[in-house]
Amino acid sequence: MIESELARRLSVVLVRTRNPGNIGSAARAMVNMGLRRLKLVRPAAEWRGEATMMASGALDRMDPIQVHTSLDESVAGAQVLVGTTSGRERRTQQPVYTPRRIAPLLKRHARTREVALLFGPENRGLTDLQLSRCRYLVTVPSNDAFPVLNLAQAVMVLAYEINTCGEADRQVQPGLVTHGQRERMFRHMERVLIRIGFLSSSNPDHIMKAIRRFLGRADLSERDIQILRGIFSQVEWYARQGGRLPPDQVRKP
Repeated sequence: MIESELARRLSVVLVRTRNPGNIGSAARAMVNMGLRRLKLVRPAAEWRGEATMMASGALDRMDPIQVHTSLDESVAGAQVLVGTTSGRERRTQQPVYTPRRIAPLLKRHARTREVALLFGPENRGLTDLQLSRCRYLVTVPSNDAFPVLNLAQAVMVLAYEINTCGEADRQVQPGLVTHGQRERMFRHMERVLIRIGFLSSSNPDHIMKAIRRFLGRADLSERDIQILRGIFSQVEWYARQGGRLPPDQVRKP
């Protein structure tokens, strides 16, 4: 079962939910399974009335719902992002887990880290770029002829597996950087790679999605980020000035 301490570090993030009733139904599913942190990213206008009705009292048992204007804002403090996808026509080289396979690992992560479970809008799900920012991808096995679950059903399946599973045996090392720290690194990297001509300024996402994918799987510490950004700073200076930074201006970890 999900302990209260674990529930404090596990959050469900609903991105651009179109049907307010799905927000309430998802909240009810969360409370049924011991989760209490719900974040909304640009939900439908006037969502609270119908959501409250469909939640059947669950909202009173949760932490106050947080509403954000962007996905990055909603997960800035998270260290492990989990993206849900139906898997239909997705072209990704990331491994895709089932809820049962991923649940023990997420429970283990939540002992020491902030874990965010991301669910996209009902009509199209999370975008490829949003999925590329996730450490793990999850899909619910379903009938190929009718594979798409209702949003609240998907929340329930993943929450149920987390609630009822044990923990993974693999040791999870503490000290991962947050999503916000990763994003600042990726923005720095993108700026430098555009400057030196490695990325196209008109379409940097084509390559950046691949870079995000393989670096997103890495257990990056703050020192790792400092090393990478130190390299980018040196490259950026060289590209701008045509020479190396003076030794006394080189920031090394």
